[in-house]
Amino acid sequence: MKDIALYGHLTIDTITDGDTEKKTLGSMANVWKALLEIDPTIDIGLSPIDVGQALIYVDKPAAKRYSKVNLSLVQHPVKMIDSKINHLIYLNEMTLHDFIPGLGGIITADICPGKSISNSVNKDLLNYVDYLFISDEDIDCDLSYLASVTKGWVILHSASGSVVSNGEEEFFYKLPKELMLKDVNVLGAGDIFASCFLYKLLGKEGDIHEWIEFSHLATTEIIGK
Repeated sequence: MKDIALYGHLTIDTITDGDTEKKTLGSMANVWKALLEIDPTIDIGLSPIDVGQALIYVDKPAAKRYSKVNLSLVQHPVKMIDSKINHLIYLNEMTLHDFIPGLGGIITADICPGKSISNSVNKDLLNYVDYLFISDEDIDCDLSYLASVTKGWVILHSASGSVVSNGEEEFFYKLPKELMLKDVNVLGAGDIFASCFLYKLLGKEGDIHEWIEFSHLATTEIIGK
């Protein structure tokens, strides 16, 4: 059995800041890389379903990034992986969903800009998700609504903190002001944040309040390197 299985999108990214340009792998590759940076002993399974391309502009002074993507240029059949945790990358844009009810273990997912997460198809998929990650830039409906249709917790995260809800309990974590980063490359920050949370979830030490705090602090450390 694997520790963590990654399903969904893998992108070939062209990244520019106006002066330099480079090509790299993104989305699934970001999560994979961050997990192994945190703990190189984690056993990770990969099932890229949708392979696409992205053009990304990074505005370092504003700590923002802008992108134009085609997420599904090539599709691959799902490779089912026996795993403790199954992470669905860009759930709202995945072209294949039928395998999700058959996954064992914990199911986590994240969201990207694009199709509304609140439409009928995605709403039904959220019934299987134990932990949903969504950034403040990508949410298109009320957090309370997402919490009501998600099986477990919804984690609405930003550079300054997170609002976390399961429909019955809600709490807020604020990153200390002195730790907020400026003039940094924020590309992949959401993927890194999810990876840090998955690491703590895998260990199952502490509770979700501690996992959220760790995820913000560790993400800040990784991005700041």
